Amino acid sequence: MAPEILSRLWTFFTQAIKGKDGTAGDGREKLVLKSVLEDAEKNPESVIKTIDKFASRCWLMNIGDDKGQLLDKAVGDRKPKVVLELGAYIGYSAVRISSQLEEGAKLISLEMNPANASTVRQVVEHAGLSDKVVVVEGILEDKIGEIKRLVQEMNAEIIDFVFIDHEKRYYLLDILLLKENGLIGKGTVLFADNMKLPGSQEYREYVSNKEVYDTVEHNTCIEYMRFLPDSVIISTLK
Repeated sequence: MAPEILSRLWTFFTQAIKGKDGTAGDGREKLVLKSVLEDAEKNPESVIKTIDKFASRCWLMNIGDDKGQLLDKAVGDRKPKVVLELGAYIGYSAVRISSQLEEGAKLISLEMNPANASTVRQVVEHAGLSDKVVVVEGILEDKIGEIKRLVQEMNAEIIDFVFIDHEKRYYLLDILLLKENGLIGKGTVLFADNMKLPGSQEYREYVSNKEVYDTVEHNTCIEYMRFLPDSVIISTLK
């Protein structure tokens, strides 16, 4: 097995064992930020490539290059005015999403870990996308009022697109919370990552209701580990 694959495997299992509070527990988040600030040019493409290169040696739990293309297409197809990201980690997906947004559109990026939130702001700024991204620290239950206010400030009635990539036990709970608060509605697209590994069975069953959602599952692989199967589920609220 190639050395880079062994390295990724080791850091993948290290993340699984040590990971807590949205970090790997070994400082890799600080290292990838350093790599972006020192090595990447100040544009989205270079930032994404720099993070992907880092993850080829030290595994990162962002959506990654393969599934990232599915995310790019989903955002491009919907052309959202307001996007909500649940779980920002180091800002990789924030850069991918915001780089697809049209003028005047915004991404609200929710991240529970303060250190990660700081990293997201710096990565997004380095990519030249700070005007399109608002980073909110905390969990949705505590920040639902702030999310409502931000959506209202955008003169929007609902969130057009929700990217879900945080703690799997909150996938369904957070979508129900958004729905109860009138923040998602007809036409809202939900993009859920890691639906095979580790997956969220309750969420899967919920969006399988054909009377409420048009749902498509794309079989793919875990980020930066093409030999491990994964999937994303894209659902549109009817």
